[in-house]
Amino acid sequence: MRRTDRLVQSARLLARHRGESMARGPERGGNVSVDGYYRLIEKAEDGKAKVKDLLAPHRERTIQRMRDRRTVLCVQDGSDMRFARRPGGDGLGVIGRNRPSGKTKALHLHLTLAVTSEGLPLGVLRCGFGTPRKADGGTSRRWINGLRDIGQAAQSLTSRTQLISVMDREADFLDLFREREREGRVEILARARLDRNPDPRCGKLFATMAEGQADGSMEVRIEGLTERPEASRGQARPAQNKRPAICDLRYRRLELPATGQGREPVTIWGVHLVEIDPPADDKPVQWHLLTSMRVGSAEDARRMVEHFLQRRRIEDYFRMLKAGCVAERTTFRTAAGLQRDIAIKSVITWRLMVLTLLGREVPELEAELLFAAPELDFLRDYAQEYGVEAPDDLGAAMRSVAHFGGHRGSRQDQPPGSRTIWRGYDRLTTATVGHLVRSRWGGRSRTGS
Repeated sequence: MRRTDRLVQSARLLARHRGESMARGPERGGNVSVDGYYRLIEKAEDGKAKVKDLLAPHRERTIQRMRDRRTVLCVQDGSDMRFARRPGGDGLGVIGRNRPSGKTKALHLHLTLAVTSEGLPLGVLRCGFGTPRKADGGTSRRWINGLRDIGQAAQSLTSRTQLISVMDREADFLDLFREREREGRVEILARARLDRNPDPRCGKLFATMAEGQADGSMEVRIEGLTERPEASRGQARPAQNKRPAICDLRYRRLELPATGQGREPVTIWGVHLVEIDPPADDKPVQWHLLTSMRVGSAEDARRMVEHFLQRRRIEDYFRMLKAGCVAERTTFRTAAGLQRDIAIKSVITWRLMVLTLLGREVPELEAELLFAAPELDFLRDYAQEYGVEAPDDLGAAMRSVAHFGGHRGSRQDQPPGSRTIWRGYDRLTTATVGHLVRSRWGGRSRTGS
């Protein structure tokens, strides 16, 4: 119980001091909460503060939120957490070199985010850690472990809730589909990476999926992407304009050949999506999706594409974790300490993500559900001072936070993005402290008359 209380208090402190040392905040000077946090992260040699244990309360609440849903998308993905400025880094892998500091040390985080079919994150199911992608050369075990963990979560749910593990191209390997056949309860939806030869009579996989008349069509909203040079963190990527794309849909029943003696072929379904008339300057959208679920109609195929589109939530999540909670900028020196720190910050990141999305999608909710009373007191005074909308509901409160973060809300402006929300929420945290002190003392000195 004492460790749980310390964990809750630590999460509150981290949320209040995202991106900087807690010792620099109002709690500095030997505060027991700050000291307790550092003991929890750095000195947990007794094995009772493993990542799984730290996430257990949040995971339990996540599963509770999953129970009311007919479909839950368990989105798996990984990201290398880089600690280029780390002087110690015991237990970290080496991901590469950069010129100023030599070797770059890193951990690989493989995370499962539970999301509704509409895209609302329900919580983090799992944080798995390992060596960086480039260091280990093989990643199949991560995806299988993630699938098994989703299967364990399914044991706490009724058959009414369908669980779908949504993954990108890195998860395209045959053993994962074989694991799914053994697991049974969790379905798979992944983007194909390998142009296999499922049947020598039919030719290659991608050509087989693209054959014949389209079975249907759908419009897909393409998110804009800025150009990424090869010298940056990831692979080179061309710019992509934000636009609607009208696409043809095809679906096929596929049989992947047996590999190894005594093994049976694996039956899956493929969905092919290709843009019909792309702009001259843009590469056409084209996806090859593989799923364990039966696709028997164009409507089923559209549903698979809509499910896969929600995979972007985990990409947004990793951006929030790194830029919003600045999880790569920390003072801990060991891999175990970094893992525990990231696990706690993963829950904070989920809360920030939900805060942003709920403010957009269900603005009529009461602001008190996600904001503390002192925060709303400040926002009311801020709204009156700057002539913005009072925070009478969640949507208005989030618009005030966005305005505080620099968003002016004109008709030409896009809805506030995650960076604006982070900036506004960070400023709100600091401003609320000042507002609270001033309201208590009325501008008077504590020693004055």
